[in-house]
Amino acid sequence: MKEEQKHLDTLQDIKQIMDRSSRFISLSGLSGIAAGLCALGAVSYVWPLWNTSLGSSIEESNPVLLILDSQQKARLLVTGITCFISSFIFAVIFTWFRTKKTYASLWNSTVRKLVMNTGIPFVAGAILVVYLMNWNLTGLIAPVCLIFYGLALLSGSKYTVSEIRWLGISELLLGLLTLQFLQYGIIAWGIGFGLLHIIYGALMWWKYERV
Repeated sequence: MKEEQKHLDTLQDIKQIMDRSSRFISLSGLSGIAAGLCALGAVSYVWPLWNTSLGSSIEESNPVLLILDSQQKARLLVTGITCFISSFIFAVIFTWFRTKKTYASLWNSTVRKLVMNTGIPFVAGAILVVYLMNWNLTGLIAPVCLIFYGLALLSGSKYTVSEIRWLGISELLLGLLTLQFLQYGIIAWGIGFGLLHIIYGALMWWKYERV
């Protein structure tokens, strides 16, 4: 009986090693918190523009159509790009520190698969957002961002921790819900990229990094 249990324990250890080799588990929860704070900062910066120039132009009959001048479009684009770059830098820094503690590699075949699977839906969504802005369909930008980001997380979730999958589902559902309430798009964007990231990051830190 003891010998059988020993074999079962050995098989369990092998399974865990294989799982670790096929998943990138060194994502830092602090990077999620940092990304959430960056998103909330972006929302606070864009909020006056939305609340005056954009929010007042939303018509109940057609909340999708928001006509922006070139300066407003540039402000939105620069804010979004700055938020993404800042979040990406924080993610690399915090994850790099975590890989040092876990003796993992920051760039290997698993990470490349993770980047590829998340990158394709993410880039497709970014291109669509640019077209929506050029077509003055600005009211759709927030839900489209959330939907494609959720799809990107779901696509890459099999190569990292399982919590990413639930974050992706949450972002996707929030994006679909926002389609019904387009006038609150900026709030939904802040919840999805800000609040949900902070909650996810805190849970990740508590579960994997606290000790």
